[in-house]
Amino acid sequence: MTTVSKPPAGKRISKLLREMYKYRYIYLIFTPVVVYYLLFAYAPMFNPATGGILMAFKQFRLNTTFSHMDWVGLKWFNMMWSKPDFWLAMRNTFIISVGRLVLEFPMPIILAIILNEVRRDKSKRVFQTIFTFPNFLSWVIVISVLRDILQLNGLINTTLTQLGLTPFNFLANKSMVANLLLVFITNIWKDVGWSAIIYLAAISGIDPQLYEAAIVDGANRWHCTAYITWPSIKPTAIVLLILSCGNIMNAGFDQIFNLKNGINKETLEILDTYIYTYGFLGTMNQAFSVATGLFKSVFNFTLLILANQFAHWLGSEGLFS
Repeated sequence: MTTVSKPPAGKRISKLLREMYKYRYIYLIFTPVVVYYLLFAYAPMFNPATGGILMAFKQFRLNTTFSHMDWVGLKWFNMMWSKPDFWLAMRNTFIISVGRLVLEFPMPIILAIILNEVRRDKSKRVFQTIFTFPNFLSWVIVISVLRDILQLNGLINTTLTQLGLTPFNFLANKSMVANLLLVFITNIWKDVGWSAIIYLAAISGIDPQLYEAAIVDGANRWHCTAYITWPSIKPTAIVLLILSCGNIMNAGFDQIFNLKNGINKETLEILDTYIYTYGFLGTMNQAFSVATGLFKSVFNFTLLILANQFAHWLGSEGLFS
């Protein structure tokens, strides 16, 4: 059996440099993104003034600099794993995130395919604007309007009362199903149009001759969607699904923070709001919050690697090799 030897390291580096020079303008466009994440995502993790992720292994004191704080090892992690409210937040985060993957992830794909079937360009632009506009509203505004509609003396309950039905407290109840439906429906309404833009861009790159050839062969719209549109955007969907799996422990802080209250806390408390509570409210134990955030990040990274390997196992290219 013959083995293929790898080229010397010097040749591989020179080839890489030639490829980078060939696509230099793409790398130039990509540079601000890299700088942004280096400055605001990675640099704070190793900030010597605040300790970064090393704070998770220190005894935090407000009146002490980081260098003078005592090392405590895995104290905060052991405390975290022993707290029942942590596992409650972990459960809610996992349920909400999996629900987003199952219910919310396919919606932008469906919307993009439906908009692609709209033949009039003017109508397509109008519908796309209508579906995209909610993304530019903050969750504070959305939840404020939602409270006016769903509160006990709001529009929905007033209508139910006039119909002789019993009012339902949508925003302050302990029902897991009711709270999850409220989370999923509002998030779909707000983000489905914006998320569909990626799939619309992928659809716009499909060669129109494929559709023309299929129509000549007798294919209808369903056949074109099933055998041309979906296979063409499937790689994009797989990449975004892998990224969503790597983000599964981030269940949406802004939305949950504005929806959560003392009554529905048991079903809507997630890791992000849990970290916020311990870091900035009550005991203000920032070291414990950093430890919880580090655990969440490692968990997300592990899921990202597993999802990518699973995509390779299914025969897809995945996010990286």
